[in-house]
Amino acid sequence: MRVPAKRSSTSFRAVAALAGTLLLATLTACGGSSDKDSGSGGSDVPFSTISAGELTVGVPTFPPFSSLENGRIVGPDGDVVYKIAEKYGLKVVAKPYEFSALIPAVRQKRIDIAIGSIFRTKERAKVIDFTDPIYIEPGSIISKSGISTVDELKGKKVGTVQGYNWVEDIDKVLNGKLKQYPSSVELKQDLEAGRIEAGLDSYGTSLHLYKGTGFTVKTLEPDPQVAAATTPGQVAFVLPKNDKDLKDGLDAVIATLHEDGGIAAALKKAGLDPDKAETGKPSYL
Repeated sequence: MRVPAKRSSTSFRAVAALAGTLLLATLTACGGSSDKDSGSGGSDVPFSTISAGELTVGVPTFPPFSSLENGRIVGPDGDVVYKIAEKYGLKVVAKPYEFSALIPAVRQKRIDIAIGSIFRTKERAKVIDFTDPIYIEPGSIISKSGISTVDELKGKKVGTVQGYNWVEDIDKVLNGKLKQYPSSVELKQDLEAGRIEAGLDSYGTSLHLYKGTGFTVKTLEPDPQVAAATTPGQVAFVLPKNDKDLKDGLDAVIATLHEDGGIAAALKKAGLDPDKAETGKPSYL
């Protein structure tokens, strides 16, 4: 509404003043503010986002940790995202992504954060930043005989999913004979067909995929031959490099969820071990 130019009439000035007061009250009631327009969710949001009042999240299909159902993120990663959005009054905008496209999307600022049980690694930290750890995700061995140690894998046909932090060490133990698959789906198919005798995958994924089957899922026992067996990966959200305000804002909510048991509860709801919310101090693989 455009305010008319100043006039000499006292009565008109009174009417104009009243109109201005009513306009201000209307804008306040509707939530209009310059803070929202600046790319944050309002005056209580200590960081900026790509779109005003929204948190844009890259979501890979990786049950039970993250997936999309009718546009909503499900899994423990999603539960944490919605707690962050609730804290700052933001609307979650979930966008489906393949794992390989997540970090480029964060770097190009097409999404604010990426989720999906992503490990904090030194290599990744060269180009992006991580939140503080949310939970840990150890490796597991899937077999019909209940294998749980590295030594038990020797002499057997073994497969795993590409990209895990144990691949290089396990392959060395197996003299270069470790079979690698593009995803957990292909690994499971070969296990069920008997083409391999044991498989390695993340513990949570294995519990989800092999529930009710004839396979046993065992946590990979500590072994000096495999670094990942003694140091489970810490899972965190990915965010742009050097965005301190965003990192601090996300870390504050994550810290609260650790303290009040929210992360443990999210893991339990997904059928995962709530003790994996005990991450220890932040570290990198």
